[in-house]
Amino acid sequence: MSIVYKILVMKQIIGIGLLVLWVFGGYAQTLEGYLQTAAENNPGLKAQYYRYQASLERVPQAGSLPDPEMGFNFFIMPMERYMGEQVGDISIMQMFPWFGSLKAGKEEASYMAKMEFERFTEAKIELFFQVRSLWYQLYQVDKEAALLEEELELMHQLKNLALAKFKSSPSQAGATSGGNPSGARPASKREGNASDAGAGMSGMATGRAGQPGGQMAMSSGGNAAMGSMQSSSGGMVDVLLVQLQIKELESKMTILKKSAKPLRIAFNKLLNREIAAEIVVKDTLEPAQLPASLSLVEDAAIQNHPMVKMAEWDEKAREAQERMAKLMGRPMIGLGLNYMLLQPRMTGANEMAPMNNGNNMLMPMATVTIPIYRKKYKAQRMEAEYQREAATRDRESAANQLVSELGQLVNTYEEATINMELITEQIAITEQAIRLMTTSYQVGRTSMEELMRQRQNLLRYREQILTTLTNQHKTVAAINKTMAVDN
Repeated sequence: MSIVYKILVMKQIIGIGLLVLWVFGGYAQTLEGYLQTAAENNPGLKAQYYRYQASLERVPQAGSLPDPEMGFNFFIMPMERYMGEQVGDISIMQMFPWFGSLKAGKEEASYMAKMEFERFTEAKIELFFQVRSLWYQLYQVDKEAALLEEELELMHQLKNLALAKFKSSPSQAGATSGGNPSGARPASKREGNASDAGAGMSGMATGRAGQPGGQMAMSSGGNAAMGSMQSSSGGMVDVLLVQLQIKELESKMTILKKSAKPLRIAFNKLLNREIAAEIVVKDTLEPAQLPASLSLVEDAAIQNHPMVKMAEWDEKAREAQERMAKLMGRPMIGLGLNYMLLQPRMTGANEMAPMNNGNNMLMPMATVTIPIYRKKYKAQRMEAEYQREAATRDRESAANQLVSELGQLVNTYEEATINMELITEQIAITEQAIRLMTTSYQVGRTSMEELMRQRQNLLRYREQILTTLTNQHKTVAAINKTMAVDN
């Protein structure tokens, strides 16, 4: 029983471990899985790969000898020879370029194939950068939508709070309890006693003449009524302000959801999938870190980037082309055989037949080309030399461009890091202020307008830190692209 129990416990532990790896590893490998899918399915990358494969096939072509030439001659009338009558001949000739010409041509084709491989590598790095950028944009849209949903929920809570405060205001309570919102007396009492009116008027006159208490009573009563009306009006304005913000957030949510559609289409097309295929993004992105120091990044970019390597291979290819152009100005040597078909020659009665009369003959041949038109060979050499100089300048320009681009990217990364720290502090302070203002609003010490303004600031800060975080990851992806890192 103890062994069976241990086995069951081990199975449970292994199962839990695999589940944890699947959950956390799945989220961690989501982007990498998309990159792998793009590398396997993207038609543009496949096209570049096939171009590289085609360039490899040029290497054996450049290193091969010219095709041999074969000739057949047949005579309508046999030609009389000493060894017999020749009826035809068969010849074959093979031309050989000058020593080293084939090797130079093969080296040039090999370097050109390496250039195509660097183009394929650059296309792959660019594809991965596009996939990462779109994935980060989709993450930003998804999280912005979550922020808006959270804010909408809070706005509905504020609306309920404003409604409850409006309903509990003194004027509303009096209006609803008495059944007479205007607070007017019945007609019978208004028309009843004129002496009451006279007494009231005399009381007012007395108060104005020398009794300040009457004036104070009237003024305090009027201020109370005015304050009650303002409180009622202010409570309703609070409700309207919250409703206005809710409408704005709902409109913003609709626009945001529509903006995600083209991003999803572009992302799925990079992976060569259906446009409606599901895309999974991470729940949370941590701040991105630079891959290395700036000096190491610059060295890696100059040494590994396909643009620089393409220029290097192009330079070497032009050197091989220049050598080949010089060798092409040398003579070509041809070696071959000529096989003559002979018939026995008829001889007279007193004439002795020659030895080997009518036997076919095999004759070796050699030929040499004479390159006397030197202008074209000189032009070929000058063309290769200019191309080599251009490749050298391209390499220097590519290295300078990469260093300049890296400096800008690193500066952008540092600015994003500083902004994230600032916005994080602003979010913490604003959240604390909102908590205090919400409590003050419930007791009537803070206006809804000010509370709404702070909530808008908080939403803006949260959107800013999300945008900054996404841009930071895009910047690191661009730095990896500059360093020719494709994973």
